[in-house]
Amino acid sequence: MDISRRVTLAWVAAATASPWAVAGLEPADAQPQQLGLWREVEITPVAVPGYGQDPNLLKPAVPWPLTLTQDQRAQLRIIADLILPADAHSPSAGSMPIDAFIDEWVSAPYQQQQRDRVIILSGLVWLDAESSARFGRIFAQASDGERRAIFDTIAYRARVQPGYERPAFFFARLRGLVMGGFYSLPEGMKDIGYIGNAPMTGAYPGPTPEALAHLKAALEKLNIDTV
Repeated sequence: MDISRRVTLAWVAAATASPWAVAGLEPADAQPQQLGLWREVEITPVAVPGYGQDPNLLKPAVPWPLTLTQDQRAQLRIIADLILPADAHSPSAGSMPIDAFIDEWVSAPYQQQQRDRVIILSGLVWLDAESSARFGRIFAQASDGERRAIFDTIAYRARVQPGYERPAFFFARLRGLVMGGFYSLPEGMKDIGYIGNAPMTGAYPGPTPEALAHLKAALEKLNIDTV
């Protein structure tokens, strides 16, 4: 899975989509008990307070405990490095606190996050089982080439073989979280040239002619009058 960072920008939409929309991509025919090495882990639901209806945005704090183990966090860093390796523009995702971001996400006491908790933790267990079956060692002890061989089985929807639907869904969901976490950090924003709500001095120059032409063409395709 030797994919450049520029190619992975095509996945940003998946990372920034509504979590409910992403969850809807789950294959309906993927019954966990029928998928070979895949086993849906049994997880005690997180029963702690959430943010509530009036969080103090001036003093942000996560009100729930993080639940992933150090081994799980280390496994996530390995995966993040493979999904977004370092390049001339940015550090690797594994060197950033993406594992903390995912830990906070799957430890949250909300319905969507708890669904993701099951798929992510089950997927991490599956990676170890698959790696052990193929190479005689767990995922963290495998070589990068062996890890990529596993990912090649589940990373591309058109290539997913029968029996790997659930692992493929796990990879897609985890990839979205890695991307979402990375591109919300300053390093990720810099990588794509996003400047956010930066102050502008002087008169507002307006959009460029190229931007206006692009907008006009898009509106015309939608049969929207641009006059």
